[in-house]
Amino acid sequence: MRRTFGIVLLCSSLALIAAAPPSPKPAPLPKASPTFAPASAPAPAAVTPTVVVYPFQTPSDVDVRTGQAIAQIYSQVMSQAGGLNVLPIPQKIKQEDWAKYALSQRADYYVSGYVQPIGSGAAIVARVVDSNTDVAVYSATTQIQSVPDIASQALTARTVVLQAAGVDRPDVVSEGKATPTPAGTGNGASYSVNNVLSNLGSMFKGHGKNVAAGPTPAPVVKPPMSMIVARMTGTAAPGDISEATDDLFRSMNAFYKTSMTRANSSNLATQANTICGTNRENTIASGVLNAAHIGGMHPHNSYTFTLNVYTCFGAVLYTNTQTNDDKRKAVQDAVAAYIKDHPENT
Repeated sequence: MRRTFGIVLLCSSLALIAAAPPSPKPAPLPKASPTFAPASAPAPAAVTPTVVVYPFQTPSDVDVRTGQAIAQIYSQVMSQAGGLNVLPIPQKIKQEDWAKYALSQRADYYVSGYVQPIGSGAAIVARVVDSNTDVAVYSATTQIQSVPDIASQALTARTVVLQAAGVDRPDVVSEGKATPTPAGTGNGASYSVNNVLSNLGSMFKGHGKNVAAGPTPAPVVKPPMSMIVARMTGTAAPGDISEATDDLFRSMNAFYKTSMTRANSSNLATQANTICGTNRENTIASGVLNAAHIGGMHPHNSYTFTLNVYTCFGAVLYTNTQTNDDKRKAVQDAVAAYIKDHPENT
C-alpha cells in the first residue's frame, strides 16, 4: 500500500513539474560590433540612351541616296564612338510619325535633317529631338565637303544626346583618328556610302561630276547683323511647329549668321532685350504657325505662317503672312520676302 502511494505521489510531482513554466534563460550578452566597415552597395549602372537616325531629307534635285548615306554615317559613327544604343535606320517612316515610331522602339532621342545645296556643294541641317516631347534639343547647319565633315557632326550629335540624357562619357573616337569607313546599312539598301559621297558634286542632277577640277565656290558673305530664331507658337501640331522652326532656322541661316534661342514667340517683344544681351547687332525672328483642316474630296491641312522679326529693343521690324498646303513652303516664302526687303537684316 505504501509503495502504491509513493508511486502515485511521484507521478503527481512529475506532472506538476511538467505543468510549471520553464525558468527564464539569461539574456545573451551583446556581440561586439565588427571592426571593419560594411561593404557599400554597388552603384547602379548608367542608363544607355537609345537613338534612332532617320534618312536625311533631300530636295528634288539631290539624289535621295545621299540622305540615306548621311544617316548611315551618323548611325555608324555614333555607335562606334560608344555610350549610345543606336537602332537600325528605319525606312519609309513618315515625318509626322517620327516621334511615334521612336517611342515605339523605346528610343529616347531621334536624329533627323535636311540636305541643302549650296553652289556645287552642300550643307546639312541636323537636329536632335527628344522623342518624349518631340522638341529639338539641338539644331545646326554645316557645310560638308567630305565624309569626315559629316562624321564630325555625328560626334557632336552624340555629345548632345549624352548631355541631354545626363550621361557623361568621354569620346571613344579621339581627335585625329581616322574616321571609320561607313559600311552598308544592313537593311537592304543597295548603295555604297563612299560612292555616293566621294564627290559631292555628283549629288546634284545637272552638276559637273568633278567639283575638284573647277573653282572652289566662294563662301556666302553674310551681313554683320545676325539673326536669332525663336521657337514658333500656333495651333499647328507640336511636331509641325518644331519642324517649321527648323525650316525657319535653315532658311535664315542660308543668308544670315543665325543662332537659336530657347524662347518662343509668345512674348518676344518683352524678351527681346534679354535674348540679345550685350550683343545688340541682332534681330530676332519667329512666328505663328496655324493649321486648318480643309474638307472636300481631298481633305488636307492648310498652314498659315506669320513671320515676325523684332529688334533687340522689342520693336516689330517686319511681318509677313504666307499660306500653303506645305508648311515648309509657307515658311520659305515668308523668309524670301524678308530677305528681299531686308538683305542686310536691318
